[in-house]
Amino acid sequence: MRSLKFAVLSFFAFTLIFVFENCKKEDNESAKDVTINILKSKTQWVVSSVNVPLNSATEDSDWDNFKVSFTDSNMTTADYPAGAGLVWPSGTYSVSEDGRSITRQDRVVMSLNPITESVFSAIFTVPEGVDIGGRLAALDGEYTFNMK
Repeated sequence: MRSLKFAVLSFFAFTLIFVFENCKKEDNESAKDVTINILKSKTQWVVSSVNVPLNSATEDSDWDNFKVSFTDSNMTTADYPAGAGLVWPSGTYSVSEDGRSITRQDRVVMSLNPITESVFSAIFTVPEGVDIGGRLAALDGEYTFNMK
């Protein structure tokens, strides 16, 4: 009987240790790591809606097929309007320590508001002078990409 009590108590002790160790690991994950893991969680994020700036060379509907995928430090974009790849280019990126923004390799900062496992919004400003081939076809201004 005594060995049965010891076995049961040992089982509960090991179970508690296992549970607390796993909780501890999750608590140690930084906001930056959480955001990177969310971004990488989908093979491809697809656009649900886009708001382009007034007088942009593109219209909201031109972005209907846009997609982006992420690795630890790279993002790959696809299916953007012809000539508009500089709005959201493929390349390296970094996530802020608070996990609320991405800085692209071209130094454009994209605010992520909100970001969950199923959706995120990226709000950013393309600097003046980015165009498709002349000032009449400018791409600069504030964009909002809602991704799912």
